[in-house]
Amino acid sequence: MKNRSIKSTAAAAPATPGPTNLTAILEKAGRFTIFIRLLQSTKVADQIYTQLNNSNQGLTVFAPTDGSFSGLKSGTLNSFFDEQKTELIQFHVLPSFFSPSQFDTASNPLRTQAGGSEELFPLNVTASSTGNQVNITTGETNATVANRLYKEALHSPISQ
Repeated sequence: MKNRSIKSTAAAAPATPGPTNLTAILEKAGRFTIFIRLLQSTKVADQIYTQLNNSNQGLTVFAPTDGSFSGLKSGTLNSFFDEQKTELIQFHVLPSFFSPSQFDTASNPLRTQAGGSEELFPLNVTASSTGNQVNITTGETNATVANRLYKEALHSPISQ
């Protein structure tokens, strides 16, 4: 009998999902370069990364597309102080996960990470009658969120 070498191959273990990275999700989706730049320049991206990966609460982020910034006068964002940029981003972040159906019973105005209990601009969010969209009113602007980019049970939906 000849010696044969037998190669054993074990099935690869399923890959564990890596940490949730908001900027990577937004980069992959495209159309969020201005919001990503603000997240990175203010270091809010680091804060969100830590919250998403070290908490079971998750977050809800209403990420404005590049087109959402088109109504601003040229140079407006560049004229903001760092604190104002940080508040702008934090205004788009709810400190816990909300599914679209939870907006039906949410108590408005919702608390964002920007203002605590003394909100400068109230964020009122309601689900549409079809349940496919979320309507946002602030007193300054009205917006409709129609798409989710990412949803994970304990993490955030990134909406546009």
